[in-house]
Amino acid sequence: MSFDRGFRIDLTPDQVVELAKQLPGKQKLELAKALEREGMIVRLEQIMESLKDVDIDEETIRKEVEIVRAKRYAAWKKKAAKGHR
Repeated sequence: MSFDRGFRIDLTPDQVVELAKQLPGKQKLELAKALEREGMIVRLEQIMESLKDVDIDEETIRKEVEIVRAKRYAAWKKKAAKGHR
């Protein structure tokens, strides 16, 4: 199912819900996925906008990733050790 962005009509949220209820099950799922993707795109754009002035290099990112991984591994190891007692 493809959603053409060339046609626009003003609808209230309630009207959209009523129209969506008329769709077959598979198309409802496709609509839900498309709306979810749209929400993620909007959120990603907001994040990108908020970070556009942040100056960070790859080495700093790599170090932070390693720190987080080490903490997660330590927590996992501790949990695994408790499970063997």
